[in-house]
Amino acid sequence: MTVPFTDEQAGFFARMDAKAREIVEKRFGVHLESAQSGEKHQAAWDVYQNATVKILKAISGQAGIEDPSAYAATVARNSCRDYWRIHNPGWADLKGRLSRFFRKQPAWALWQVDEQLGWICGPVEWKEIPLAEGARVSELTEQPRRIRASALPKLELADQLDAFAWDRLLRGIFEYLGGPIRLDELVSIAGVLFGVQGSREMAFDELATGDNGASWDPPAPEPPADVRLAIAQEIRGVWNEIKTMPKRWVLPFLLNPPVTKREGAERGEIAVFAASGVATIAEIESLLGFTDQQYAVLTVELRLESDPDPRLRFAAVWNSLPLEDLLIARLMGLDSAQKVINLRMVAKNHLARSLRGEKKLTSR
Repeated sequence: MTVPFTDEQAGFFARMDAKAREIVEKRFGVHLESAQSGEKHQAAWDVYQNATVKILKAISGQAGIEDPSAYAATVARNSCRDYWRIHNPGWADLKGRLSRFFRKQPAWALWQVDEQLGWICGPVEWKEIPLAEGARVSELTEQPRRIRASALPKLELADQLDAFAWDRLLRGIFEYLGGPIRLDELVSIAGVLFGVQGSREMAFDELATGDNGASWDPPAPEPPADVRLAIAQEIRGVWNEIKTMPKRWVLPFLLNPPVTKREGAERGEIAVFAASGVATIAEIESLLGFTDQQYAVLTVELRLESDPDPRLRFAAVWNSLPLEDLLIARLMGLDSAQKVINLRMVAKNHLARSLRGEKKLTSR
């Protein structure tokens, strides 16, 4: 039986519900009480109801809510963001691609000046200068081809650009902006340029201001011990099955792992096997089994320092994982990234079937 709200809690909920409704309507450009019945209107209702449930749980759970409007604003924004990310996976993939680029290229950097702003990006020497003006960011989000023509890519697909093309494009973007910006803002600019579905919606969500409240996430509770044990067992089952797969499946799967919706990341991380104690880095190295020729390719493509000691080669590569599919294709002697994607899907489906069968046997 549920415990009824106190008068104070009811007042909290009324204010928080109104704020959540306001933000969802603003984000989706609809009025929830109108007679509309389109797909966008229904999506807004779903997001609003999801936010309402979270607010009710927070109030019922006696969460320490110092600023009800700010808390509700955050919950509503996050609910909108979660919806768009699920329905526009291309935006999340592009964010992962750009994130890896900034972490691997010495001329570029990611940093944080305020945890509420998220990751900031730009040329490495720009860390101390102010952020770009919001008006400039909005202009490029609307019309990314405002940058100098020589910086625009000759290819229309983001996954076909190499590091040099990305470098040229980003220099054009930041020349126009005149300052660093948040990574999410850059992803939306690039997404609009490449026609990535949902980029304008994500840009609106990320650039919107005046929502009354800091951009923080309510703290997530640590999973119970039995849940952590179940996750570790699941990871161990995946690793044991991976060890039985053909190498033409192993490389695409481990070098750029697929991610589950539950994980909520842009890409999976091979490090999960080492972090969970399921496999050592040496065991992962042995399973991948890079040849001297493959290490030579990796050294050039990842701009690694050449080291004659073979014991240190994998350690250098490890810090650059996950790899782009085009590079994996080169390592495997394949002529396209799509073939790598296809092999990864085969491996993923094989693992899913094998693990489902294992669970059925265990439950008997």
